[in-house]
Amino acid sequence: MRGRSFRTQSDIDRHIEKGFGQGSLEHYVPWLRVQDVPSHGRSRKIHGTKVNRLHHLLSDLEYGYLLLLEFSDRVIDIREQYPLLPQSSAQSIANALNISYPVYPGTKVPLVMTTDFLITLRQPDGSSRLVARTIKYSDSFDSGRGLKRTLEKLKIEREFWKSRDIDWTVVTEKNIPAILSSNLDWFRKGAALKRELQQRTLIVSFLDEVNSMREFQWPLERMLRSIANSLFIPYSDAKNIFMHLVWNKYITLNLVAERLTMKSVLIIANVLYPAEDYRYESRAS
Repeated sequence: MRGRSFRTQSDIDRHIEKGFGQGSLEHYVPWLRVQDVPSHGRSRKIHGTKVNRLHHLLSDLEYGYLLLLEFSDRVIDIREQYPLLPQSSAQSIANALNISYPVYPGTKVPLVMTTDFLITLRQPDGSSRLVARTIKYSDSFDSGRGLKRTLEKLKIEREFWKSRDIDWTVVTEKNIPAILSSNLDWFRKGAALKRELQQRTLIVSFLDEVNSMREFQWPLERMLRSIANSLFIPYSDAKNIFMHLVWNKYITLNLVAERLTMKSVLIIANVLYPAEDYRYESRAS
């Protein structure tokens, strides 16, 4: 799909009317889409495990941060490429800071600035709050001709969210542990589970088998083949169930110590059984 081009304010107003940058959960429409902008690294569209819609991510770093958000039990909603609207608010902030407000290339039309993630978090008392996060590779802050402009735009973002009493900060690859990100990427592949594998009796039996093998120094592949034989299910189903249970925290592993593979000897920290009235859903949602 061809990317959008903003040449006039009418173009912007029309897309606001269409709902871009608005809504929440599965009804949210990102202001920017993969096809709209060049990206640093690999951009991608990926279906959410926490929010039932496509996420538009403009770099590997944004994907790495999405993994952390989806795996967190505190996160309720994830809105990426969130617009700083109305433009007049951001422009006023720029004027107050004596910063030249950005415009669309080749025009004098004020740019709709965006923040990479607006996140809804669940508080301990059951209430929710918003936080805003800007994702930047650390080399964006290397000295050079573009650094001054980068910092100016970040100042506008910071003040925009401060004026709304919303916590904002910059996240770099230094805040996203590479090993954790790699492991979450692997286990995320098991986020969806076939309906026929969702019966509570099968899940409980599977967890019983895992519990019985916790002291064995077996590679993961051997453990899963043994479970598959015991439960009379295909090895591929045993692998999918295991990855699903890790992603949804029924099985707790150390995900930051090393990159896990099928040859890894796992130390299982905890096994959590589903409740009696269990209906299989993602625990992270």
